[in-house]
Amino acid sequence: MAKFRVMNYHLNGLQTVRAQELCAQVIREQNPDLVLLQATGSRTAPERLLKLAHAAGLSLYQAVGETCCAFLAHHPLHNIQRLPLAFDASCLRADFDLPDERVHLYNFALSMNPVQRLEQVRILLSEEVLNNTAFPCATIICGDFGLPLWGCGKLALNPRIVRSVHPETRANYPAAFPLWGRGRVYFQGPVQSLAGSIISTEQAKQASSHLPIVVTVETRDTRKAIKVREATTLRSKRADPVCG
Repeated sequence: MAKFRVMNYHLNGLQTVRAQELCAQVIREQNPDLVLLQATGSRTAPERLLKLAHAAGLSLYQAVGETCCAFLAHHPLHNIQRLPLAFDASCLRADFDLPDERVHLYNFALSMNPVQRLEQVRILLSEEVLNNTAFPCATIICGDFGLPLWGCGKLALNPRIVRSVHPETRANYPAAFPLWGRGRVYFQGPVQSLAGSIISTEQAKQASSHLPIVVTVETRDTRKAIKVREATTLRSKRADPVCG
């Protein structure tokens, strides 16, 4: 079993140097082991994401050609893949390697258009992505799920995927006055949340239009213990000899 802190954070494009500095400060203060980022790119200053990672004291992981999502982590990430979701969206997949186990990661931002979001959800739940039974490890699914008020395109999750029970308060958007829970954390397999919160400091409200979510997660040991009863000495069925 392993316990670690996960942050889900929509950066809103890092539009300014000030936003870059504030986002790095928010991440650094929370000291997460793993950060799943959305809306990472500034087209005019793509180097800001690398500077943010350096200021936060974490390693940056991206896929070739990916401009929306990224990972920050203390531990190594491997097998990073960009999975297309339709309408120019994509899901970033990686393996989070801890000392004794591996955790699968999925990170994405769904479209604000309900019709496009519905198709993206269909692809997410396909055997090529989240419904792949070949992945027995614990899986963490994070991202920007769009506005839930539009109904169409909401993630109709299968029974194997469950939403984190933490934090109890869901709303993280807009940052100034949160009304909707656009950022979400889901689990699949032997993993659960122990605690969580939405970071609503003044720095977080100024850094991005989305407040970050931090969840403490724990993987579960799937090995089954076999109880071995203590050996007992069986008495012989032969009659005891009669003396006298």
